[in-house]
Amino acid sequence: MTKTLACTLALSTVIAMLAIAPAEAAWSGFFNREVGFSYNAPAGMKAEKTTYKLGTAQPRAATAFRVMEDNIQYNVTVVEVGGMAENDAIKAATEALQAGRKVLSHDEARVESMHGHKMSIELPNNGGRSVAAIYFKNGHLIQLDATVLPANGDYETPDTTRFADSIAFGDDRIDTTAVEMKLQK
Repeated sequence: MTKTLACTLALSTVIAMLAIAPAEAAWSGFFNREVGFSYNAPAGMKAEKTTYKLGTAQPRAATAFRVMEDNIQYNVTVVEVGGMAENDAIKAATEALQAGRKVLSHDEARVESMHGHKMSIELPNNGGRSVAAIYFKNGHLIQLDATVLPANGDYETPDTTRFADSIAFGDDRIDTTAVEMKLQK
């Protein structure tokens, strides 16, 4: 076989593989300067006002940053918890997230100097599977969760963990092309 023919066959194989490979969503960096954190998620994330219930306390005002991509719902929820202690806020959020669901894994997590929890949860009634991470900074609870819906069905996708593990807390960790996401007041 000639060198030219070998190169042509190799190039044809690569082109064919690229043509049948699934399209991967574009991910972007995002940050919130007020609380002081950043993360990566599929492009197109939008902010909305919502409420968040911590344990038996009254629902609190919150901001949710959301995007749906390939039947995976990516959420970052930021809640001002007032005078609530860090451990109490994380514990209440963890218990609320796990209530009525099958916990597949639950571990303490640490990112830089921040303490938190990371878990994988199966939703009831075949509703999907979530990977979540919960942290606390500057009087705010930060919850990242990515839920693979049944229409996607790939409960082992690395995208959910990629999302939950992308959180960072230092200003020096913010990508220069990251999009600022502001809390909704």
